[in-house]
Amino acid sequence: MYDVKVIGAGPAGCIAAREAARRNLNVAVFEEHKEVGARLKCSGLLSKTGLDSLGVDYKKSVMNKIYGTRIYSPALDEMSIVCRDVKAFIIDRKEFDSACADEAESLGAKILLGRRASRKDLGSKLVIGADGALSQVAAWFDFPKVNEFAFCCQADFSNAHIQDAGVVDVFLSNTLFPGFFGWCIPLNESEARVGLGVFRDIRRSYSLPARHYFNNFVKKHPVVSKILKKSKLRNELNAVIPLSPREETARSGVILVGDAAGQVKATTGGGIVFGGNCAKIAGRLAPGIVRGADTSTYEKTWRSKFGKDLMLHKRIRGVYNSLGDGQIERYFKFAKRAGAEKFLAEHGDMDSPVAMLNSAAALPLKGLFRTFGSIVPRKLL
Repeated sequence: MYDVKVIGAGPAGCIAAREAARRNLNVAVFEEHKEVGARLKCSGLLSKTGLDSLGVDYKKSVMNKIYGTRIYSPALDEMSIVCRDVKAFIIDRKEFDSACADEAESLGAKILLGRRASRKDLGSKLVIGADGALSQVAAWFDFPKVNEFAFCCQADFSNAHIQDAGVVDVFLSNTLFPGFFGWCIPLNESEARVGLGVFRDIRRSYSLPARHYFNNFVKKHPVVSKILKKSKLRNELNAVIPLSPREETARSGVILVGDAAGQVKATTGGGIVFGGNCAKIAGRLAPGIVRGADTSTYEKTWRSKFGKDLMLHKRIRGVYNSLGDGQIERYFKFAKRAGAEKFLAEHGDMDSPVAMLNSAAALPLKGLFRTFGSIVPRKLL
C-alpha cells in the first residue's frame, strides 16, 4: 500500500514524487510508457532562472544556450532582444525527464513503467494527477474542464541555415498562426526546431488543425523558408497544450499538477517551470495530506505564489487574440518606439511578467500597456 500514487512520470509527476519521497512517504509513479520521456511534446526552451528553481540537476540535458530572441511582426518588422548572459537553455527532454525520474528514485520513489493506471489502481491516501493536458485523473474525479488550448505542430530539421545559434526567432501573426505564434529554435549551428500553434476555445470556436498551417510556414514564410532551404526534416510531432488553469485542482485525496492542472503560461504554452514548482508544493504538502490535512492548502498555496503571473499571461493572450494583423503591427511599432527592446533585454522575465512590470524600469512602458487594451489591471500589480 503506497501513501502516494503519482500518475504520470513527466517532470511535474517526478518532482512531486521526489519531494514526497524525501519526506519519508512510500511513493509510486505510474507511467504508461515503457520508458521515461518516450513521447515528448515540447519545444525544450526553458528559462535559466526557471530551470534553476526546480532543483533538478539539468546540466547533462542542455543542448544549446540561448541569449535572446528576435520577434517578427506580421509585416516582418524585427525586434531584437539579445543579452550578454545566458537567459535560457534548449534541453533534451528525454534526458531531462530521466534526470527528474532518477532523483525521485534515488529518494525511494518507485517508477512503475509500462503501467497505465486505472481507477482501481488509485487506492492510496493521496493521488497526484500529473498525466497531462487530457488528464484521465481529472476526468475520473470530475474536476472542472480546461476549455482553452493551443494545438501545435513542430518538427526538427538538419542542415538548416542558422543565423545565430544563440537566438530564437518568434513570429507573430493572427493570420498565419491564429491565436498563437510561430517559432524557430536553434538546436545547434546546423539544426533547427520549427513549429507553430493555433488557439482554440472548445466552448465557442473551431480552428483548423495546426498541421494545416505548418506546410506553408516552413515552405513559404520569407524568413523560415530561407533557414530551411535544402534542410532535411528529421521528425514531426503534434501536441495539445492547456492555456488556462482549471478552476479547481484539489479535492479530497486528489490533487492535480502541471499540464493536468493547467499550470501553463498562456502566452507561450510553457508549463515545465510553473508545473514543476507547483509539483514541489504538492510533494512538500503530501505528508500533511496523508495524515488527514485538507487538500485545499495545496490550492491556496500554489495560487498565492503563481496565480497572478498565470492570470497575467492569460490576459495578455486574450488581448492578443482579439487583434488583427494590422493592429498587431501598430502596437509592435509603438513598442519599439517606446524602448521595449532595451527594457526587455535588461529586465525581461520569461516566467514572471508581474515582477517585470513592477520594476521601476517599467514605468516608461506603462503607457504602452494602457494603450494595449488595458492588459494589466491594478489587482495584478
